[in-house]
Amino acid sequence: MKSGLFLPVCLVLSGCALFHRGSRPVHAPPEEAARIQFPLDLPEDAQTLAGSMVTAMQLALDDFRPLDLKPHKGATEEELCLYQRESYDVTAAAGPEGVTFVQITLKPQLCEKQGPIMDMGATYAVDVKGRRILAIQH
Repeated sequence: MKSGLFLPVCLVLSGCALFHRGSRPVHAPPEEAARIQFPLDLPEDAQTLAGSMVTAMQLALDDFRPLDLKPHKGATEEELCLYQRESYDVTAAAGPEGVTFVQITLKPQLCEKQGPIMDMGATYAVDVKGRRILAIQH
């Protein structure tokens, strides 16, 4: 490639990165969505979570189990269970200096078909304002 074309091509390609959309959840078809009946009010036992806690949890979960993570071919039933986000509990707590700690733990005995599973979780230190993971403890 001629050196005179290299810079314009790089600029155009880097500009494409500005138009990249983040992954978004799949939406049901309109026919299915039309069948959903929303309650007038949420139940008494509904939980309110602070937006910063939800953001920290989402960042940690996106790192721990990305939505596009797929099981390997031939995965066992136990391994398939470990790939699912709903197999884990998530706990968050505010820490010092704007850090939020997020602990992800495997729900007890959910995926354990062949005995206890060790070390299937992590604790994250998350900077919510910077939208970044500061550290991970496995």
